Amino acid sequence: MVPPVKVRRLDGCCKKIMKFMFSHIGLCGMVVLYTVAGGFIFQHLEKANEVEICYESQREYDPMENKTLENFRKVIESNPLDLEAQMIQFRSILQTFRNNALAIGYDGSDCDRYGEENGPVYAWSWPGSLMFSVTVITTIGYGNIAPKTFWGRLVCIAYAVLGIPLMLLCLANIGDVLADIFRFIYSKICCCGCCRRKRKTKVMQIKPYSKEPENTWNDKTKIITSSAPITTEFTRMQSRSPEPVSNDEKNVNEKSTPTEKKSKIVPLDIKTLTKADMEKRNQAMRKQPILLDDDSDDDDDDDLNDKITVPLTVTMIVIAGYIFGGAVLFGLWEGWDWLQSAYFCFITLATIGFGDVVPGTDFDNPQASAQLILGSVYVLFGMAILSMCFSLMQDEITAKCRWIGQKLGIIDKTDEDDN
Repeated sequence: MVPPVKVRRLDGCCKKIMKFMFSHIGLCGMVVLYTVAGGFIFQHLEKANEVEICYESQREYDPMENKTLENFRKVIESNPLDLEAQMIQFRSILQTFRNNALAIGYDGSDCDRYGEENGPVYAWSWPGSLMFSVTVITTIGYGNIAPKTFWGRLVCIAYAVLGIPLMLLCLANIGDVLADIFRFIYSKICCCGCCRRKRKTKVMQIKPYSKEPENTWNDKTKIITSSAPITTEFTRMQSRSPEPVSNDEKNVNEKSTPTEKKSKIVPLDIKTLTKADMEKRNQAMRKQPILLDDDSDDDDDDDLNDKITVPLTVTMIVIAGYIFGGAVLFGLWEGWDWLQSAYFCFITLATIGFGDVVPGTDFDNPQASAQLILGSVYVLFGMAILSMCFSLMQDEITAKCRWIGQKLGIIDKTDEDDN
């Protein structure tokens, strides 16, 4: 039987592991490891089959090529002088050959030199498999390569079932974190202080009365005042069963003793004031603002970022900037024009994934593998950027709808402040 101490330690370790796995770093690490593992798995399942498919298509292509050459020889022998008739028959033979070659799918690769220098490059290399794994869990699905084997397709289904929810969870988590970071940077730098909250020291102005209260005193009436406040000190003895405080004068006199209560009155510079003097003094006090220190400064500062919304134009600029940067990058790598590169970036980040334009398909380029890896990084980071922008746009649209509701009288501003 396992001792209870070891059980508690094991339980604590499991809780720590689960907490780390579902943290920001843990989720990102799980997604990275999941895609890397997927690259190795699909490479192992499909790489050998790729060579086998090449040999099968080549075995179908070679007899068809020989038959086409034989047909050319027969045409030349049958009509040695009629060049026009030969050209018509040649076109018919070439059209048949082209259609059959496309149906076979043979691209003319030398299957015996796969993986060698100046030989055909594996489509299911590790970088290519990594790119495929990324397109699966992000639901992009270019379709330029797809598993052909039984186990490859079965593993692809299971890989997508587990990977897509993991990717969505990671994007939601990372999107919120990046949104908070971007909102903080926007409030501190981009706003240039305009979005900062005013100082918490509030100024309260005493407004004069619109109508003087009726009273019976006049300019000749005098009152007694002092130039210094009267100080009163109370000390109370602690009791194990404190009795409730009463405002009744009788109860106070009964419950107070000389040892429980003492007062000290110090009159200073007593003088008399007329009504005119009092009015002048009150007017001066009304003009002087009263400063109230708000003790909730720290709490309000903590909630500052939550109340700042980033304009939609800023988030759209961020998305456009990321697409523009990717267009420049892939344009330099692949030799695409600017529109084709921007088209690929938009189709990819929007998870449309037509697959008509895909990086790293030029197998004669020795940097194709590096381009596939960096392309995978671009896609993953771009999905996180889009998640961040969607979170910021959601907050901004919600704030705008709330503002419109307040203007229309649908939403009460006091209710919003309480929330």
